[in-house]
Amino acid sequence: MFAKARRIYRESLKPADSLFNLYIARPPAAVVVAGLANTRVTPNQVTVISMLVQLVAAALFIAVPGWLGLLLGVAAVELSYIFDCVDGQLARVTGRSSPVGGMFDFLMDELKAYVLVAALAARWYLHDGGGALALFVGLGAVVVVASAIALTKFTRTAEYAAATGTAQVQHGTSAGQRTGPLWPLMMAARLISQYPVTLPLFAIFGRMDIFLYAYAGVHLLYLGQTTLGVLFKLARFAKD
Repeated sequence: MFAKARRIYRESLKPADSLFNLYIARPPAAVVVAGLANTRVTPNQVTVISMLVQLVAAALFIAVPGWLGLLLGVAAVELSYIFDCVDGQLARVTGRSSPVGGMFDFLMDELKAYVLVAALAARWYLHDGGGALALFVGLGAVVVVASAIALTKFTRTAEYAAATGTAQVQHGTSAGQRTGPLWPLMMAARLISQYPVTLPLFAIFGRMDIFLYAYAGVHLLYLGQTTLGVLFKLARFAKD
């Protein structure tokens, strides 16, 4: 089984991926893929499982106070992310990759982000004395994250690429790239946005409120930068 998992791990890697995925998330995911490769389980079904586990994580954050709730919630988030790696690896290994499967995976990733933000805001309000501030920050974070994701989907369409003369970017193709003078800052921001990497660190200190600020802040910066780029390319005066 483990020999098969090692082979699957090598064969199912993306051309570009983060170090967290390469060395922490994808190895256990490969073990799961090894057990599912010869079954009728589909990548889309695994995507649904990942979403269900994220809902369990949200319920644990909300219902269980103290360190136990943080520990169980973070563990469930990490498990959900491992299944998020499983679906893509299973698709590549079994030849079941499809455009709609990638879109479905991205949709579930969106919903999981909203669920996480809402659950942490609710936990802050219910158990950590956040009061009205927790509700305000949580609502603002959901709006910012949703706007950033919507903008990402727009700028990755074939129509936008054709209108702006740029190459179309597919979901996940930019992960792990280190280019440009600002790449250290971009990598730091990506670590925050890829919440399975940094969420345990905030949980250790019991400061999920700071995570919410950081997560919303990173998406707000991305939203501002990308909006300016879109306006510069699409909202200019017409040529004479």
